[in-house]
Amino acid sequence: MISRNVLISVVLAVIVLGGSITLYYYYSGGQVNVYATTGNPDPIYLTVQAIELHSKSGIWMTVFNNTATVQLNDNLSFLSSTRIPAGNYTEVRMTLRGATVTIGNINVSVSVPSNKIEIPIVPNGLNVQGGSTVYLAVIFGPHLVSNGNGNYILSPVVTARQISAPQPGTTVQYIMLAADSYTLATSNLS
Repeated sequence: MISRNVLISVVLAVIVLGGSITLYYYYSGGQVNVYATTGNPDPIYLTVQAIELHSKSGIWMTVFNNTATVQLNDNLSFLSSTRIPAGNYTEVRMTLRGATVTIGNINVSVSVPSNKIEIPIVPNGLNVQGGSTVYLAVIFGPHLVSNGNGNYILSPVVTARQISAPQPGTTVQYIMLAADSYTLATSNLS
């Protein structure tokens, strides 16, 4: 029969080991929240398929790997949130499935060359510390080019930068997708 002292020792060892693993996981990485905006009230709808961050060590980390449509305008639009290893990240790569812009009051589908946009994170990259939460804003300067036959190409000027936490009262927009429809939702951070 196992003595009571041995049983207590085993339970304490399991608790200490579990706590150590939890602390290691928490302090070895940080939370990144990714937002996007155009700074312009005219909406652009992007269908995002993937978001990746490139570390200074040369590794691409997947932040988002799904398909979602988001409306970009002059508000911050939430894209994704996940934990990533601590480090410095210098570039964002977005894989897009499509884009729609509003010209006048008409929505026009536009093509995005290669469906991938690689965006430098300025001025010094995204610094993720263990146990921290960081915020990344991707800023699209929409630039439409007409190819002459009624079709448009979206070739945006895009930058990304680390920002302070969005303050309470900041309006964040996002698209809620359902089968064959979508609903624009807004929420104020509190």
